[in-house]
Amino acid sequence: MQHAGGGKAAQYFLRGFDADHGTDVAFFVDGVPVNLPSHGHGQGYTDLGFLIPELVVYVDAYKGPNWARFGDFATAGAIDFQLAEVVPESYASAQVGQYGVARGLVVASPALGDDWRAVVAADASVQDGPFVHSEKLGRTSLFARTTHDLGPRQKLALTLSSYAARWHGSGQIPARAVCGEGETGAARPSAYSEPCLDRFGSVDPSEGGSHARHSAALAYTLAAHSSELTALTYATLSRWNLYSNFTFFARDPQNGDGIEQVDDRTTLGGHVRVLRHLHHGRTRFAAAFGAELRADLIDNALWDQRERERLGQRVGASVSETQSALYVEGDLRLTPQLRFLSGLRVQRVDVRVEDRLEDLGVLGNRTSGARAASLGLPKLGVVVTPVPGWDLSAHYGRGFHSNDARGAVRAAGTVDLLTPALGYEVGTRVEPWRGVSAYASAFLLDLDSEQVWVGDEGTTEASGGTRRLGLELGARAKLGGWLHADADLTLTRAEYRDGPESGNPVPLAPTRTFTAGIGARHALGPYTPFGALRVRALADRAAVEDGTLTAEGHTLLDASAGVRWKQLEAGVDVQNVTVARWREVSFATESQLAYEPAPVTGVHYTPGWPRTVLGRVTLYLP
Repeated sequence: MQHAGGGKAAQYFLRGFDADHGTDVAFFVDGVPVNLPSHGHGQGYTDLGFLIPELVVYVDAYKGPNWARFGDFATAGAIDFQLAEVVPESYASAQVGQYGVARGLVVASPALGDDWRAVVAADASVQDGPFVHSEKLGRTSLFARTTHDLGPRQKLALTLSSYAARWHGSGQIPARAVCGEGETGAARPSAYSEPCLDRFGSVDPSEGGSHARHSAALAYTLAAHSSELTALTYATLSRWNLYSNFTFFARDPQNGDGIEQVDDRTTLGGHVRVLRHLHHGRTRFAAAFGAELRADLIDNALWDQRERERLGQRVGASVSETQSALYVEGDLRLTPQLRFLSGLRVQRVDVRVEDRLEDLGVLGNRTSGARAASLGLPKLGVVVTPVPGWDLSAHYGRGFHSNDARGAVRAAGTVDLLTPALGYEVGTRVEPWRGVSAYASAFLLDLDSEQVWVGDEGTTEASGGTRRLGLELGARAKLGGWLHADADLTLTRAEYRDGPESGNPVPLAPTRTFTAGIGARHALGPYTPFGALRVRALADRAAVEDGTLTAEGHTLLDASAGVRWKQLEAGVDVQNVTVARWREVSFATESQLAYEPAPVTGVHYTPGWPRTVLGRVTLYLP
């Protein structure tokens, strides 16, 4: 979901987490971590805007904190996008549609020799959106990868990428300002002789921001008869700023409550993993050993601003954060019917903060300093296969997410640098026919501290411990190589375990999510028609601890269809086929409009797009 213009990082929903920008879901691209700790906007901020979707060849997805290879933020799960080394056909594609949407994409695999593979891509897009004030979103992504076979069992790959985006955001608008919406009892604009706000309007149209991200990664792989070595080193340079106004005029009735958040950082890291296979009769054992090191050099700032003109600085800090880890994973198959999984990760995080605005004239309010913390993270699992095609499994894992270094070093209101999580899971998976599978799992996840949104700061702070109980059901089918279908349902109850909110729901935690789709692509002579339908649904959820405010759910249907003839392909995509009137995301925020005499707590939301039709044409190059 998106809530502040198309250039800002999205919100991600997994296992009862509204992982606002990624706090409890770890994201990787070819093993390179994307989450940003101690970010200027939110812990674990994850912007996947640089990713060109057409280059993704498959996705490794892991649910729960059950895997030793993943560290920070991998509490609800971890997702690793694997990108292409080569594409089977080079092509150029153009897309245009309603609301100023236009996109151009070129992907090619130049021939470099028998021992070389390469893929290059350029992606540029613009959009205005359905908003009264245009998003003016412009994005450009460049990608290049070359892979060289050093021998029959080893290869070296160099990947370079560059991304830039600028945009305006309509922001989250208060429901009470829109005619026919808002909470019961909330004063309407007419009570102050003011007009209603259009649901695609904006209170502060100067919101938005910019982001530039440049990265390089070098990966080496050696595959021997019974072992495998992978080594990865990477460097990322990120320059990011965001203009927001969450509370409008609650703090500053004259200039408004606009803020500018800045995060400039350099990230350097590496990962080495050795995998060894052993066989004895029917017994098979695989052991993996890994080491990770990552350093983030960060400059954070927060300014008060009006229409993007700075008024005064409230935050200015330099942060150095280093994460290091050693881990081991074991996979023991005693028989084809019995498999044991185990793992241990030892994690350490070191941070140092220099607050340039620290008040040195007062004792006891330190906001600079250093802190370190370590965790041992055991993992256990067992898989029983009573008959071929039917698995029963149980997992236990301890994971964690880090907290902002600035909160960990301050003298007052200190938060723990590392927040542990405990996960338990039982499940079953069945494959009655080739290409058809179904699964069910029940999970429990205890998190020692939840991240809570703080609107006037545009960031999060830690709260009490939480518990999530959930049930997942799903199915997959791929028939005849041309028809595929899938469905997934997650039911979750998330509540606080301790503190004054004990027993209350975790605000914005999804209680029910559902996705399903069906698609087909089949050659008929010289023509290859294709089409797909996809539905996704999010249920109503509590917006505050006492449940008095609700974040509305929605159900959306998307469709696509097209045909390929020789080297030419044409298609159409229709988003929100049923013209649902929906709220993309919602927050409970205390805010004050210019005409209101005092702050009001209510639901703020970003309206979802109406039906949008997009056409595209692709030319495949010989």
